[in-house]
Amino acid sequence: MNPGYRRGMSIVAGTVLWAFVLHLGYSLLPSGDTARTAKVDLTPTDPAIGPFTFQDQSNQPFGADQLQDKVWVAAFIFTRCPASCPRITATMRGLQDRLKDTKIQFVSISVDPKYDTPEVLDRYAKANGAQPGRWHFLTGPRDYTYALINDRFHLPVSEATKEAMDRGDEMVLHSDRLVLVDRGNRVVNYYSSEDADKVKDLIERARRLDAAAWVRRLPAVNAALNGTCVVFLLMGWGFIRNFKPVPHIACMIAALTVSAAFLTCYLIYHFQVGSMPFRGVGWTRHVYYTVLLSHTVLAAAVVPMLAITITRAVRKRYPEHARFSRTTFPVWLYVSITGVLIYMMLYQLPAPG
Repeated sequence: MNPGYRRGMSIVAGTVLWAFVLHLGYSLLPSGDTARTAKVDLTPTDPAIGPFTFQDQSNQPFGADQLQDKVWVAAFIFTRCPASCPRITATMRGLQDRLKDTKIQFVSISVDPKYDTPEVLDRYAKANGAQPGRWHFLTGPRDYTYALINDRFHLPVSEATKEAMDRGDEMVLHSDRLVLVDRGNRVVNYYSSEDADKVKDLIERARRLDAAAWVRRLPAVNAALNGTCVVFLLMGWGFIRNFKPVPHIACMIAALTVSAAFLTCYLIYHFQVGSMPFRGVGWTRHVYYTVLLSHTVLAAAVVPMLAITITRAVRKRYPEHARFSRTTFPVWLYVSITGVLIYMMLYQLPAPG
């Protein structure tokens, strides 16, 4: 094997080994709770809540129709609640502030509709800093409300017995979980309002869902661009091995163009939605982080390597170009292949847990 290829492959192998050893240093840390992969952000299959209508704090009808094309967060509270509801409402206020740069809506449904009239909810909303048109407080008939929460949100709610209230329980027993709902009024997931890490997960997931449809398709586009680059690289390598410089140059230019398009799409996606945490467990976690670390390091390294390789070709220093390109080629190929692999592991692996 040519020394240039050996050098390039040694760089790849050494980086992979370094990434694996580095990941082992963190492998004893808790991996966090498992969750569904990001595939669910791309292919919404969650159950729809269905139609519903309440009165909001402005005494206007408000329900599923107004939320159909929006991402929203639901909470269940009542204004006379002495313990859990002030905390739930404070968490919703924090979400409103932290997601102020999005179009995400917030909905608090009263579980004490006999007392929580629109006028009462209006005062409560203003006292808690609810942004008009963004955070909606809803009330409706008791049986209708409880059926919606029990049967379609699949959360518990019931009036407490006298004995329970004598023990200090709230007058209405209800869940303190927040519910993230996608467009089409589809329930995505449930998050504890008491757990700061869960709330953070909710924010990250909500931001991804709130992104425009074309932005959410970018991970698949990026994988396709990386796969296309692999094809062009292998074709170009084959042509030069058979002493066909013209098609070789065409393939290399195409590979460079595709890589530039990938970088552009990659930066747009992460600027819009941030990072996507990997939720896999077991051996897949070790494989993923080894691949990710090595991919990231070599992706940064391949940029100056490509610049040097191209510069020598443009200046017609072909012997030097050929020697250096043999080192660049394995690194570039590895970066493109692992780009596809990272997408498959992050977005297409079966849901853990």
